[in-house]
Amino acid sequence: MKKLIYLLCLTLAVSGLLTSCQKVIDIDVNTSPSQLVIEGNITNIRETQFIKISRSVAYAATNVYPAVSGATVQVTDNVGNTYRFNETATGSGLYSFGPLRGVSGRTYTMRVTVDGQTYTATSVMPTPVRTDSLTLTKITFGSKSRTIVSVNFTDPRNVANQYRFIQYINGRQVNRIYVIDDRLTDGNRIKQDLYFDDDDFETDKLVSGDVARVEIQCIDKPVFTYFFTFRQQSRGGPGGGTTPGNPPSNIDNGALGYFNAHTFQTIDIKIP
Repeated sequence: MKKLIYLLCLTLAVSGLLTSCQKVIDIDVNTSPSQLVIEGNITNIRETQFIKISRSVAYAATNVYPAVSGATVQVTDNVGNTYRFNETATGSGLYSFGPLRGVSGRTYTMRVTVDGQTYTATSVMPTPVRTDSLTLTKITFGSKSRTIVSVNFTDPRNVANQYRFIQYINGRQVNRIYVIDDRLTDGNRIKQDLYFDDDDFETDKLVSGDVARVEIQCIDKPVFTYFFTFRQQSRGGPGGGTTPGNPPSNIDNGALGYFNAHTFQTIDIKIP
């Protein structure tokens, strides 16, 4: 696959006139074979649980990932239970089982078989850490100020914890990854600010009447590493990001994605 990048340069002529030149550079962008993408979640809420299966697409293709049908999908736990997931509708690539309530402390193993290949992942559901409240924090940049949502809770002492937050504004998800661990805050009272800007959402500020909802997940270490790496690639490093690459998945056999046995809590707050 080749892309043409046109570089426009301006040269100052002796007479003081500006002239332009155009140079065409051919760049080879290697394509990679399509890979299986699995996104699986088991929560501690008694409800239908879902595992989504699709395939990756080429770099230049539209972000429409073909669904994978006909897979064999099951989840087992370390006390001997087996849950067989069925596709919700032919061609959907979405597999479900329920109602099912995950249990903290149990190890869940997902097995997905597609075209004779089996992909497995394990995830340990952590003990839930309850969030006390959401509050509003006013932040100032120069002469401008805006309001953001903050999550407030107490981290348990002497227990390694990892957290993921998903923020929704008026029912729409903010396109930013929020994950933290307690490596430097073990046992502390935590106030986690959820920043976002207009690259993440249709606006960069909350206004009166908006309703913010935050989903709080307690996640295990491999899932934290996956989302933390994803966040670093999109936000960290020089120029706003590190060198792109696939985050380290907890799924084997070359599949992309993650399998996440996590606790679940949601809290809403209305902007006055």
